[in-house]
Amino acid sequence: MSDLERIRPESVVGRRGPAPDPELAAVRERWPAIVGEAVARHAVPARMSAGALVVACSSSAWSSELTMLAPAIGERLRAELGRPLDLRFEVGEVPAPEAPGRDPLPPLDPDVLQHAQRLAAGVPSPELRASLERAISRTLRG
Repeated sequence: MSDLERIRPESVVGRRGPAPDPELAAVRERWPAIVGEAVARHAVPARMSAGALVVACSSSAWSSELTMLAPAIGERLRAELGRPLDLRFEVGEVPAPEAPGRDPLPPLDPDVLQHAQRLAAGVPSPELRASLERAISRTLRG
């Protein structure tokens, strides 16, 4: 009998993960307002552990910095939640922020495009030549 055949469907089907912690959800929702957008890009509330809020930081430098700022962050958390929370900071996975919508680039000046085409003209591969023309045009655009 294979390992997969030993799994009893009745023991797996219908199981659900643990319910999300409402306090953690409240902290996550208010986190950018509590610590500021710049800090929120490098540190996120990860979980509750033994009554403490564990914050994942993008690097040890951020973890150290926020550990020093813990009293001020804790005070803001208490003001938002109505009760104090112990804080722990550790290096962990911090999701990359969503890229803001970028304004489309203005159209290329015909002279810039021609100059880029002349510079890339000696490249034998059409795909590479087209990529170089785009890169050169963007660089020349400024």
